[in-house]
Amino acid sequence: MSISIYWLIGGAVLLALEAFGIPGIGFLFAGLAAILVGAVVEAGLIAHDAMVAQWAIFFLATGLFALLLWKKLKQWRMNPNAPRYSNIVGTEAQVTHAIVADGEGEVRWSGTLMRARAADAQSHAVGAVVVVRALEGNVLQVATRD
Repeated sequence: MSISIYWLIGGAVLLALEAFGIPGIGFLFAGLAAILVGAVVEAGLIAHDAMVAQWAIFFLATGLFALLLWKKLKQWRMNPNAPRYSNIVGTEAQVTHAIVADGEGEVRWSGTLMRARAADAQSHAVGAVVVVRALEGNVLQVATRD
């Protein structure tokens, strides 16, 4: 197997860690750099056995991607004009930990476990299907399905 395949697989793993595993955007830059190195090696611009050059390009490219993309990604993530999770409101969730009328519980929304409070001052048992009425911070306000 060619060394370029290892770089491409490594880049895909780093991007997957960014997307599904470890929060933040650090692995994004390293993943892009690894894919770049794999493409450069595959194109024959760097020899397959020139490991020092490959690692040097990897670290330089990671830094360059960070310099070029960090500020734009941060602005994109923190954009005050961006919609505030409006796609959550009105959708259904299933209670995974009971929600008492004056306390918190937990629901599964779109495959994700989230903290929840009763918006309708009612208790909701485990397994009940509720509707998301609002989002306050990272806590869903849920009510009985109509």
